[in-house]
Amino acid sequence: MKFVQLSIDEFNEYAYHSNESSIFQSEAWAKLKSNWTPYYLGVKDNEELIAACLVLCRSVPFGFNFAYAPRGPLLNFKDKELLNFFISNIKSFLKTKKVLLAKFDPNIVIASYPFDEKEKVPTAKNDVLIQELNHVGLKHCGYTLLIKDTIQPRIQLVYPLEETFDHRIPSKTMKKVRASIKKDVIIKEEHDSKSLVAMVHCTEQRHQIKLRNEKYFNDILDAFKENACVLACYSDDILLSACLLVKSKNTTEILYSGYDDNYKQYNSTYPLRYESIRWAKEHGCTEFSFGGVEGTLDDGLTMFKSSFNPLIHVFVGEFDLLPIPLLSKLTQVFYPMLKKYIM
Repeated sequence: MKFVQLSIDEFNEYAYHSNESSIFQSEAWAKLKSNWTPYYLGVKDNEELIAACLVLCRSVPFGFNFAYAPRGPLLNFKDKELLNFFISNIKSFLKTKKVLLAKFDPNIVIASYPFDEKEKVPTAKNDVLIQELNHVGLKHCGYTLLIKDTIQPRIQLVYPLEETFDHRIPSKTMKKVRASIKKDVIIKEEHDSKSLVAMVHCTEQRHQIKLRNEKYFNDILDAFKENACVLACYSDDILLSACLLVKSKNTTEILYSGYDDNYKQYNSTYPLRYESIRWAKEHGCTEFSFGGVEGTLDDGLTMFKSSFNPLIHVFVGEFDLLPIPLLSKLTQVFYPMLKKYIM
């Protein structure tokens, strides 16, 4: 086996066909992170590419760097020899880049439950897998439940897409979808971010928070091209709500959404999600992700998402790789403060 830096084309080809494929392990995602330096790393065996990983690096004080492999690495985790070889070589590579701490959050689901079994989520574990990854140098950051505890949420609501895309949606929810459509609500597919920006601004005002700007949303649309769009909901040319969809090979993710509270009587978020699921099905996906949720699974947004009868996916979580042992352990202690600086 040989550890190599990959060309972008080599990485794209492998990542697209990987079982762990996601929008986050992609050239397009790397382009969005313009203040990070991307490295495309891999392992070849007799010139066949058998593992790959996008690692993003960002500078931190005193000439060091922080690294993050979003939903990576991509490989057969059951191949212990390959796993050990790849991680040990990534560690050595990152040490040459003066990386103090590297975060990995593999695209591995350790449990999947119907929403009415949500009480099982806090006890979902795979200690055997954790021990195997720990053995190769990846230190588990715990079975966290809150969104703020990880870069990518561990708990996600995912709608499986089978032959009939809306087969799982409960009749009560479909009644709300149809009732909204009867109010002359229509959904338009758009390829600029104007409607999304307007609706995200409504969310910002409602919750007194600051989200992304128009340039960032346009950058997503430009980076993912035909694999991304904005769906916007209107009634008599009045904008009611909008969302941003991005797809990988098998999964469509809803990355951002918002609605105008002045028109909540239209219940436009129901047909908007319904059409988002349809879009995912029509674009060849096998699942639609409603995105991350708090592990308590009891807030208002989670209950809205649950009305479509998704599954709860519990991911394995984050791992730390420590390229410079003593300094890396110190960085772990100060990571909560560092996270605010780099994210």
